[in-house]
Amino acid sequence: WSVPNVPAPFVGSIPAPGIYRGARINAMQFRADRELPIPKPDRTFRIFLTGGSTAYGSGSPDQERTIGGYLAEILGRDLTPRTGMSYEVFTMANPAWASTHERIIIENRLSELEPDLVISFSGANDVHWGILGQNVFWFRTYADEFFQNLIKRVYRLTEREIPEIIPAAGKEDIPPPLVAQRLVKNVRLSAFALSRPHVAYVFILQPTLSTTGKHPSGRERKYLRHREYFQECYSRMDRELKSLHAENFTYINLSGIFDQMDDQEDIFLDSYHFGDKGNEMVARQIYSHINQMIIK
Repeated sequence: WSVPNVPAPFVGSIPAPGIYRGARINAMQFRADRELPIPKPDRTFRIFLTGGSTAYGSGSPDQERTIGGYLAEILGRDLTPRTGMSYEVFTMANPAWASTHERIIIENRLSELEPDLVISFSGANDVHWGILGQNVFWFRTYADEFFQNLIKRVYRLTEREIPEIIPAAGKEDIPPPLVAQRLVKNVRLSAFALSRPHVAYVFILQPTLSTTGKHPSGRERKYLRHREYFQECYSRMDRELKSLHAENFTYINLSGIFDQMDDQEDIFLDSYHFGDKGNEMVARQIYSHINQMIIK
């Protein structure tokens, strides 16, 4: 698993507010070039995008070429002239996040920030952590583990020990039915948290190199890993998410968005991330699914 062309502060951690090469982080930890206005301005439709490193835009040279950046551009160009509304898209995603992190940020923060729509672009990291034998309800990401080990070293210097409260990762993959079950529980709880303030919630199953029907290029083929496991987990996620019904919930499967592309074109940077063209294609597909929802 790799995060190409991303400065160290972003690899598995939440960076401090500021500018890191082409990425801008605001005071609320969104990947955004401006602060979030509270209260929400009149005639404004507010969208939050959650997820892992692909939603965050790992590998994107600037905010405008992330999925959220392209989506904001499309909404402003295509809908604002028709509706007279302003459309905000704030990206609240982080490398290595699983659906549990998304659920917590939705419940504890995003639901309180006057959203009209929350979109989770997700799925891959739950499978990724399943391969590593981790229970996504109770585990440490790479940054968490780094700081835990750092604190342990300090304690040992003082001849003290920190009790371990996180179960050790299993030696086997998490069974695909359990990977799907845990993700769907987080999705259900996220939808419920947003139902009280009557906020629409869209869960999008993201494409990965292991689940796409695209013919991989020679370079992409080097990153094909755990294909059968990914496909089994995605199949079960898809089946269960299709059966999840809530008044404010919509499920969209974009795992096959690149299926018609041939091996002469690179889309994926590695197993999970794609470049500008892929980000823009995803944003256009998201727009095609949500535009009627937005202008109702």
